[in-house]
Amino acid sequence: MRHQIAKAFLVTAVIGITPLSAMAEWPERPVNIVVPSGAGGGTDQTGRMLAERLQARFGQPFNVVNQGQGGGVVGISSIKNANPDGYTLGVIFNFAHYAAMGQSDVNVEDFTPIAQYNFDPAGFQVRSDSEWENIDQALDAIKDAPGDYVIACGGGCGGSWPMAAATMMNEYGIDVSQVRFISGQGAAAALQDLAAGGVDVVPSSLPEAGPLIDSGRIKALAVMGKERLEAFPDVPTLQETTDMELELGAWRGLIAPAGLPDDIVAELENAMDEIVHDDDWRQQMQDRGFGVQWRDSEAFNEFMLDQQSSVRDVIKTLGLANGDS
Repeated sequence: MRHQIAKAFLVTAVIGITPLSAMAEWPERPVNIVVPSGAGGGTDQTGRMLAERLQARFGQPFNVVNQGQGGGVVGISSIKNANPDGYTLGVIFNFAHYAAMGQSDVNVEDFTPIAQYNFDPAGFQVRSDSEWENIDQALDAIKDAPGDYVIACGGGCGGSWPMAAATMMNEYGIDVSQVRFISGQGAAAALQDLAAGGVDVVPSSLPEAGPLIDSGRIKALAVMGKERLEAFPDVPTLQETTDMELELGAWRGLIAPAGLPDDIVAELENAMDEIVHDDDWRQQMQDRGFGVQWRDSEAFNEFMLDQQSSVRDVIKTLGLANGDS
């Protein structure tokens, strides 16, 4: 009888404990934020800024894990394939080209959008001793002899910066299929190669190029946004010098693998709302030259679906899609 009573008590105790364990609040342990780029670039910088704020908000470490191999394919795939338990998050950027170019089968549906926090217009950088003094001169030269110039993509050649440059050049009447685009290990490495004379052009954000611009090793001929950036007042907009009304560049947001529970999505979305609308954080972004763009989870999902469609159309038009002759 005593054995039966003890057994019944143990079963009751286990049953009583199980719901409490299941109801434990997230996060109970450190969270990884996968950044699909190398250290030092804009995605890495903003990812670390977010990690610091999220750590303060939730009281657990938010660790940045850089996975920039393959132009970001490794990191993006790592986010896609992670367990959707809230302990692997990721910073996402312009990624629609991966599937279109046969690099990785990733789509919007593979992720749980949480919030967009950034948009940066592309800059067009050349060496400081380049004969080109403005973007018109550069585009005219490339149009006349597209095969003579090398443009470093940074990461994959269908990414945000090379796609911005390709779209701009296509609009200018350049045969983009003849321009020599080469891939690399991120914008930071490409910019160093530019300064050393290894390539002719690097499209990137101005904040990424900022240190080399400030040191006089490279110069930016244009920024592809509506207005000049406050942090780079001497760099003209594309429209100022070419009359092309194009807004081209990179965006960034926070995501998780598909299937993240709604309650965790809500927790993270609310935290991101507080962070992105915090005056100190916005000032920190501005001081580093990064643009702030807020979209909640629903709006961010719609935006990514639109980007996925439009970018893949552009890649096909430019002859960059997998299988194009």
